[in-house]
Amino acid sequence: MNKKLLVSIVIGSLFLIIIIAVGLNSLRGGFLSQFQSFSLTVINDSDFEVELVEMGVLQSADSGNSIEEKSKQTYSIPLESGKQTVIKPRLSITGEGGIYLKYIDATGENIRKTVCSYTESGSGYTIATITNNNVQIQEKCN
Repeated sequence: MNKKLLVSIVIGSLFLIIIIAVGLNSLRGGFLSQFQSFSLTVINDSDFEVELVEMGVLQSADSGNSIEEKSKQTYSIPLESGKQTVIKPRLSITGEGGIYLKYIDATGENIRKTVCSYTESGSGYTIATITNNNVQIQEKCN
């Protein structure tokens, strides 16, 4: 009887350890990512190469319009059709703000897209998918 009890405890303990490990692994990939320094994954699903040129902070002016702040980083990252890249900008945010991405599309036009509409700490992540007609944003920023 003692052997059965011991085997049951060992099997139950192993099962509990496996459940905890799986739970922690799923938290690390999704939930906890929104509390790390901001990162942007850009997926180019358009038919053309785009060039990522700038990321920076947006804040509200007294008039209510958004203005670009001094905290920005410039890049020259060509992103071929069908490819993706991850950018981890070092931006400084004071108070409430947002984060934008500027890129040059296939026609040579400069496009600014807000990739994090609200943040106080510059943390979290966004996935931006560029298509021929628009940019789809999935954001989890704080």
